[in-house]
Amino acid sequence: MEALAITNMEKSFGTNKVLQGVSLRVEEGEVVAILGPSGSGKSTLLRCATFLEEMDNGEICYFGEQAFKKENGEKVSTGDPRRFRHDFGLVFQDFNLFPHWNVLRNLMDSPCKVQKRNPEEVRKEALALLERMNLSDKADAYPSELSGGQQQRVAIARALARRPRMLYFDEPTSALDPELTGEILHIIRALAAENMTMVIVTHEMDFAAEVADTALFIDGGVVLESGPARELIKNPTQPRTIQFLTKLRGESEQKKA
Repeated sequence: MEALAITNMEKSFGTNKVLQGVSLRVEEGEVVAILGPSGSGKSTLLRCATFLEEMDNGEICYFGEQAFKKENGEKVSTGDPRRFRHDFGLVFQDFNLFPHWNVLRNLMDSPCKVQKRNPEEVRKEALALLERMNLSDKADAYPSELSGGQQQRVAIARALARRPRMLYFDEPTSALDPELTGEILHIIRALAAENMTMVIVTHEMDFAAEVADTALFIDGGVVLESGPARELIKNPTQPRTIQFLTKLRGESEQKKA
């Protein structure tokens, strides 16, 4: 079954056309990497797919059901997008934890208040997730007391606490140093091994080639190239994709040096 189907998504901010007819299909258990330069529309795509922004035109379906559709700027779907928010989790590049809540409450709030689940059951699952993230001793800590890598692991645990059917990651390692980046990529690899459906915006090319099934290259709000991740990353065919990946590899080699 298709976990996600986006058709002809368009989004503008004023006169700036950020997404120009982007389409994306994700099967259950598939990992999709979205690549592209800054300002290409990658994060906007995720924000529209998760209803944090309202697209101008296009259709979004989750698990075979229409979640949202607009034609000529007018909403034509009859569904309520809020109903589909239980289907996915979103991990931001800047963590987005609630600073005035401790780690455990950050994990428990949405499952208890939004999903109306049993608090004791939620607490038990939250503590198990923290153990999985090697954060068992941080349940009572506040985000300001954690390193960036620890905050990102809490953010992943918080997304998983909602029991999502799929996960979105928006450049989950961009705010981390190389050592902490490795920790987060290890967790995402483990999720992929468990057949978690994921859409990952990333600049980590080697990681994307290893973990993702499919990759898309977006520039100027348009999908310029898509295909099997390893093939697209190792042997891109479009000149703009080649230029971007060559530059990215050069920057990566400089960092290693």
